Amino acid sequence: MIKTIGKVFLNGRQFTTDPRIARTWPPRRSRLFGIGGSTTQQDFGRFAKDMRLALTSNGNFMNAALKSYIEGLMLTRRASYSYTDYTGIDADVVIVDFVPQATFIRDGVTVLYEYSLTLDVVVLRQLDFAPYTGS
Repeated sequence: MIKTIGKVFLNGRQFTTDPRIARTWPPRRSRLFGIGGSTTQQDFGRFAKDMRLALTSNGNFMNAALKSYIEGLMLTRRASYSYTDYTGIDADVVIVDFVPQATFIRDGVTVLYEYSLTLDVVVLRQLDFAPYTGS
């Protein structure tokens, strides 16, 4: 059995090992083209709800119990879950997509899984270990 050592938590449940976390947080911006080559830049800033987190196992694994737990969370419609990680994010998130892939590595009776997990932030309390005060 693989020992649980992760520093990532979803709805209070600790990940088996730490995933690689990619944060995508584009600003709300548009460029409008006008007559005679003019342009207008519209910049509305960043909002916490625009942040997306992509967690990938990248050679680290999750056990079958965690895989089943996340799949169970996905069955609840319109639910958000608490999330914290080693990059200093403390947020409420919704699960957008979860793709587990079984490996040939045994973990007791079951096997270990590689995965990708996509989360959208709905409420951001902490960013990079500092309180988040934006919207």
